[in-house]
Amino acid sequence: MAGAHARKKGMSTGMKAAIAALALVVLLAILWGTGAFSKDASGDEALPGCDARELTVMATPEIADAVRQTLDKASASDPCTRFAVTEMSSHAAAKSISRGAGPDIWIPNSSSWIDAIDASSGRAWQEGTSLATSPIVLAGGEAQLAEVGNVPSWGDLINESKANLRMANPDIDAASRLAYQASRTGRPSNVGLDTGARLIVMSRFARPTTEQLLEDHVAKPTSSPVFPLSEQELAAFNAEHEDDALGMVVPQSGTLSLDYPWIASPELARDELDIADKGLKAFDTPAARSTLAKADLRAPGRTGGPKINGAEAPEYTELPAPTRDERKVALEQWDVLRTDMRMLTLIDVSGSMAWDGPTEGMSRMEILQGAAKQALTILPEGSKIGSWIFSTKRDGAKDHQELVPVRTLTDKVGSGTQRDKLRSVVDSLDERLKGDTGLYDSTWAAYQRMQADYDGTYVNSVVIMTDGENDDPAGGLTLKQLLTKLKDAYDPERPVRIVTIGMGEADPGALRRIADETGGSSHIAETPEDIERVFVTALLARHQG
Repeated sequence: MAGAHARKKGMSTGMKAAIAALALVVLLAILWGTGAFSKDASGDEALPGCDARELTVMATPEIADAVRQTLDKASASDPCTRFAVTEMSSHAAAKSISRGAGPDIWIPNSSSWIDAIDASSGRAWQEGTSLATSPIVLAGGEAQLAEVGNVPSWGDLINESKANLRMANPDIDAASRLAYQASRTGRPSNVGLDTGARLIVMSRFARPTTEQLLEDHVAKPTSSPVFPLSEQELAAFNAEHEDDALGMVVPQSGTLSLDYPWIASPELARDELDIADKGLKAFDTPAARSTLAKADLRAPGRTGGPKINGAEAPEYTELPAPTRDERKVALEQWDVLRTDMRMLTLIDVSGSMAWDGPTEGMSRMEILQGAAKQALTILPEGSKIGSWIFSTKRDGAKDHQELVPVRTLTDKVGSGTQRDKLRSVVDSLDERLKGDTGLYDSTWAAYQRMQADYDGTYVNSVVIMTDGENDDPAGGLTLKQLLTKLKDAYDPERPVRIVTIGMGEADPGALRRIADETGGSSHIAETPEDIERVFVTALLARHQG
């Protein structure tokens, strides 16, 4: 009995283990309930005492390894500061964010990529703190750069020089994006014929990415065009291609730089922002700066930089960053220039076009003919262009007459092409002058034709060139009736924009109202130079509305 009594007072080893296990379960449940354990984005549990999950970081490829090394060190010193780093091009990342698949932290190569995020995708992403910089330079072979010579500015190089320059698509490539934005900042949106022709060619023959430009150089190192490139990309390329090494020139007035911003998602919670801040602070150390320098990147203050062909990284002037609106306008212009147009020209052949123009010895029609033929030389091959003329009673009772239907400029027409046909028609315009200015009826007919044949893969427009106000003895539409018809017919999903070019006694108020009703633009030409300028505005820089 004594032994039995002793067993009741004691506790078996198995019972002790069971109680301990139960206590551990209770403790774990309490800790889970207080949030001492959390899960990362993959569902893995964090360490005890860590309140936030692992943050995802999406970095542009050239900086991804340096970012990973720096954040790994931060995690080693603070286990609750955890990051999962992946790499993706800035262009692809912007698309991913627009689809709602953004990271917690985004490190593109330029703050300008924020512009590419669809505003309807959620809360706005804001510019962040720069981790490193790399200036945009003009890269090329030694002979090609010698031919270019000094580069006063990106504006001079891109808009005015005759240099054999090639760009990558600014919608995809940051170096060409910044070079083009720098070239257009502070310049009027209207461009002259020479600049318009240059930008048309440049946009049409732009390579998709910098990689293709570099491949072009490797294929023809002594004759490939010069092109914008970041200093970092140039240094990385030269390290692998010693025999085909690139040289560089920095524009004398300065350049823009890639700035590699640390951008936190606007969706992060407070505790996640705290972790993000710890990650950002990890880059403000000598070790982090050394890691970034090994990736051929400069510090945010533009100090440091890689050696290029044995020479120390040059000092340069950083241009003021364009505003968001300036960046947007520049890229919209580029996209318009490279979009094929589908255009019907409506040309006034009333008797007054034979009158003297502002240039001595030339009629108004002769001035228009010269400008039109010059424009025809720079229209891209993919464009679809047609031509009508108008004055009273051109085709029976109608005030307009179709001379050339809208066709692609390369289409075969007779023994030549559509472009050839249009040139011959322009040459014959001075032989067709007669009658009064049946403007309003002709405008409505042209608008209806272009709307009926609308093609959404083109910019669709009617360009009206006239030297007078509406004058139709037979009656016809009034201005009020025309504007009402245009307003009722306008379809924002199928926009046809009217661009008006007036000269002589043209009614500027009426022309402006006609253009405004369709989202187009109106211009008055008083001199031959004006004719050329507004022709380019009408043909090459159409308002997108």
